[in-house]
Amino acid sequence: MGHMTERVVIPKADTIKLVERRWYKGAKDAYLPFKPDDDLVPPMVKAGDGYRFHVTGLTHDERGYPVMNWQCQEKLVRRLVEKIRKNGDKIIRFEEENIEGADVVVVSYGISSRVSYKAIEECRKQGIKVGYLRLIVVWPFPEKIIKELASKVKALVTVEINYGQIALEVERCAQGRCKTVLVPHGGGWVHDPQDIVKAIKESVR
Repeated sequence: MGHMTERVVIPKADTIKLVERRWYKGAKDAYLPFKPDDDLVPPMVKAGDGYRFHVTGLTHDERGYPVMNWQCQEKLVRRLVEKIRKNGDKIIRFEEENIEGADVVVVSYGISSRVSYKAIEECRKQGIKVGYLRLIVVWPFPEKIIKELASKVKALVTVEINYGQIALEVERCAQGRCKTVLVPHGGGWVHDPQDIVKAIKESVR
């Protein structure tokens, strides 16, 4: 659920790829619902199959029962973070266009990407070589592609409806190899495309 400015198209059920969970196959009395395998993901059971499990919103042990100390918090949070990092290559998604030979690449995500594209089209008509990188997944951050681009372009222009959270990640990954430019917006509505056009033109001077 979310605040939308455009129509949401839900695909037909038979076009959606289903990924089967990994199910626990051991003895019922030995089942620990929050004991992860080597990939840091615990196998699951189906409700109604006779397995005992407890779910709480508190920090907990492998049985699911509350444990309130920092050691437990560290263990649980680290597992969640490492699970994402370990599978980063499977999770990271982005859309790219005309980044080969570009002088500047616009990095954006969410509704800012739609507005950015309008500005990019205008700049291309004026002869500026502009690439487009839309982040579909923001974290894990696509560090590899940003590092590669930073060594090839004059600038990376980040367009976002906040004051630089993602731009700081772009700057970190660019490591000074090119200019990094933020086009911020405080929200309430989208960017004026002309603000993005202006940033693109200034970044290639």
